[in-house]
Amino acid sequence: MTIKAIVCDMDGTLLNSNGEIDGKTLDKLITLQQNGIKLILASGRSYLRLLPDALKLEMDKNNGMIIDVNGTSIYNVSTEERNRLGILDTEDIKKLNDYFSLFNVEIQYSQDDTVYTYLPEKIYTLKKNIRGEMKLPQDYPWMGGMFGWLCDTRDGYPNQHMIRDINLSPEYCNKMSVVQDPHYMEFIKETLTNHPIYGDFEFVFSDERKMEITYKNITKGNALDELLQLSGIENDEIVVFGDSENDISMFHEKKFSVAMKNALPSAQQNANFVTNTNDNFGVFNMLTQLEEQGHIQSLPSSCLK
Repeated sequence: MTIKAIVCDMDGTLLNSNGEIDGKTLDKLITLQQNGIKLILASGRSYLRLLPDALKLEMDKNNGMIIDVNGTSIYNVSTEERNRLGILDTEDIKKLNDYFSLFNVEIQYSQDDTVYTYLPEKIYTLKKNIRGEMKLPQDYPWMGGMFGWLCDTRDGYPNQHMIRDINLSPEYCNKMSVVQDPHYMEFIKETLTNHPIYGDFEFVFSDERKMEITYKNITKGNALDELLQLSGIENDEIVVFGDSENDISMFHEKKFSVAMKNALPSAQQNANFVTNTNDNFGVFNMLTQLEEQGHIQSLPSSCLK
């Protein structure tokens, strides 16, 4: 079977360390779409944060699809139609708040263009000191991310709110995220797996500092399977690229599952192939290899419209 669809995670996979798609990979993906191969972006980000890159990839001209917020919804870039698959409601959020408020962790509540960040006293004091040392402006976001305690994500979340009272968390969100230093997150993971709440939601690490939580059975993999079924594409007819725990569900029963060399160990262990890092043309090199092996059928550039 030849490959009919390419599925790419974004951060740490399709995007390099500068948060960009390198030119060679961009051109390759545009060409493959023009040859009839479907491109699917699958990310923990909201579709609003993914649209600028989707448009650079010309997905609006080629019926490209987005799986956003770890499988919360499926978005058609061409028609702008969005199919929501599940969110965390007030009851879900309260249950998670009751559990994680027992720990010294930052909690983020992500909506489409808005994020609320809850900071307990110790983390608030830590961040306040860091902000002072860095002389950051007052409007700089308080939320943390994969690279440290402070991360500017206003490009995707223009509306940001820092809250000190956990009871002021929103009534719903697409996902919740728990953030702390890597060693503390290991402690959280060990504790969580022995608690009954572990079976009520989906918990995945997007990196060593951040665990993301969605409604039960809301995963990238389940959203991808639904999309493939609607498109009439078989598991052996796609190639999937990823680097984190939230990508493992997409690797299931996929012959061409590919982890980046910079991926978390768990992602590499669950993939059938490992390619170069996101800073060394990993996606481009694997696609080129699959073309050379005949798994991807490409037309000469002179035949393209």
